[in-house]
Amino acid sequence: MLDFFEMERVIEELAKAYPAQCATTWFKITKNHKPSEQEYRNKVVEYMKIFEYLLATYPQGPDTDTLKEFVKKILAREIQKVLKGDNKDVERRYNHYVLNSPSPDSTKDSLKQLSEQQNPNKSIDIIAKALIKKRQKDNNLMILVGEQVGENQVIDNEKNKLMINNRRRKKKTMTTTD
Repeated sequence: MLDFFEMERVIEELAKAYPAQCATTWFKITKNHKPSEQEYRNKVVEYMKIFEYLLATYPQGPDTDTLKEFVKKILAREIQKVLKGDNKDVERRYNHYVLNSPSPDSTKDSLKQLSEQQNPNKSIDIIAKALIKKRQKDNNLMILVGEQVGENQVIDNEKNKLMINNRRRKKKTMTTTD
């Protein structure tokens, strides 16, 4: 008898490999963010059954017939595990999807956040207004936002302004002595 060890391993890992992800995507597309456990498991099983169609690509013969029977038996066992909720990977994927799916109320909030992300100038305006308020509050530091001096140096406060002026003076004195 032939050893179908590889096929057995594939089928045991099948639900984790692609049917659970396909089911999750299907529920996302249909906008069913909170399917029941049984709905989710049934959808995973639908995708698992597609695996049988792969066997049609094998050449006809007695070994292929043995393989097909073996695969059907192992696949039926794994399908039963999924339907009973005994497949840890499928259950984990379901819980992750349901817990992280947006509720109808949070969808509106997500759209609002997305629109704000798509309009970065709005965020920049908010930041600029906050900086202007800070400048008005703190006259001691004299924050000058965006003023450029020399080679793209930005003055942040009075202390930096003095440092830049001192650098200029040193350069001038150095050039006059040479």
